[in-house]
Amino acid sequence: MAPSESTKSGELKYFERLDIPVLSIDKIKDEIKNNIFNTLNAWDKKVELEKQTFHIIGPAGVGKTAVCSQIANELSNDETIKKLTNGKKFSCIIIKSPVLSRDDLLIPFPVIDNGHTRFQMLYSDFVPMDMNSFGLFVIDEFGRGDHNLQMLLWQVQNEYKIHLKDFPKGWFVLCLDNPDDQEYSMDTLADAAGLRRSLHIYTDVSVSAFLNHAITMKFHPLVIEYIQIHPDHLYDFDSQKVGRVYANPASWERVSNILWGFELGSGIEGSIRSIDSLVSGLLNVSMTRLFVEFMRDKKDISPKDIFFKYSKVKKSIDEYIEAGENAKLGKIMTSFITYLTTSRPSWKKEELINIATFFSDVPSDISALFITSIDKFGRTSDEFKYATKLHVSLIDNCEDYKVKFYQQMVDIGKRAKESK
Repeated sequence: MAPSESTKSGELKYFERLDIPVLSIDKIKDEIKNNIFNTLNAWDKKVELEKQTFHIIGPAGVGKTAVCSQIANELSNDETIKKLTNGKKFSCIIIKSPVLSRDDLLIPFPVIDNGHTRFQMLYSDFVPMDMNSFGLFVIDEFGRGDHNLQMLLWQVQNEYKIHLKDFPKGWFVLCLDNPDDQEYSMDTLADAAGLRRSLHIYTDVSVSAFLNHAITMKFHPLVIEYIQIHPDHLYDFDSQKVGRVYANPASWERVSNILWGFELGSGIEGSIRSIDSLVSGLLNVSMTRLFVEFMRDKKDISPKDIFFKYSKVKKSIDEYIEAGENAKLGKIMTSFITYLTTSRPSWKKEELINIATFFSDVPSDISALFITSIDKFGRTSDEFKYATKLHVSLIDNCEDYKVKFYQQMVDIGKRAKESK
């Protein structure tokens, strides 16, 4: 669900009010890493490029905090970055604004000097002190910190220093916030000076980003398959808005951990009741009921079956077509495209025939989602490269796909142009 769809009140969402870009969390990670590389590279070439402070705004649980640690780890292991830092790793300090005060970072301490009392500032362990080090200083939930702490952290974001203490040159500041919407309790300093201090980006909920991360980090297969089939269940905005426990990327990761615990212990099949009780506290009872039904019955048409065993599900697809269940077919097509572009399974002739038959069976406006979805991916992305290669292989190897699907898409495009 796109962020603008999470409210039906007609009020502008936070990113709309600020008029800032909306990017998936993985895209934000790439942009920040690239920016840090560009800055370090410029310094290496004796060009004193000013550092950027990034302000990442997005719904709770979408992965903002986790991605900061990932950035630090990936920069530390990047061979090109290592050359620019003389092999030094990137540290990551994350401070939680809601549980801190100004005195947790900076404390005036009285010192007697020649009979006179003066105050010397003591800096906490949160403040990076090694001037030859590199790292990320992450201010989490800045908008929920108290006013005095916020004023101190404005200096960190704007000047890369606390009081008179400069941060090491190799440290970069990231600020994280929830949107200033009705679902969150915020104390935002919204003024022109505050807006100019940072580069603001809103992070959208991205099913593709979540699944790519889940597959890479080996989340439990049941979680991956469920979100591939039900991508709209990744983030439960409706439950969040009314104050219920709600599904989100962070809670699904915890569900995965619970499943792996049972998988490696007493087993999942005999532990459904315990899993139901535990997962309900992460997703809410209603969402958990749907997930547990999926685990037990597997009644949903699996995109893996369409890819590998289309004959197994073809009867159900034909029944939906005959009944005119286009909404259901659209969801199945969306889940299939999600599976293709995140799992990116290998294919042989049999799998190509399965895909071609499926695309030829469903109405053309449903199968057209495959082409329109490909077009939404960046041209250099793994998703685009995979889908394009699959598309070309289908044209070269499956006459049904070429004639009944691809040529239809071409003809529809020509008629659309002629009608204009």
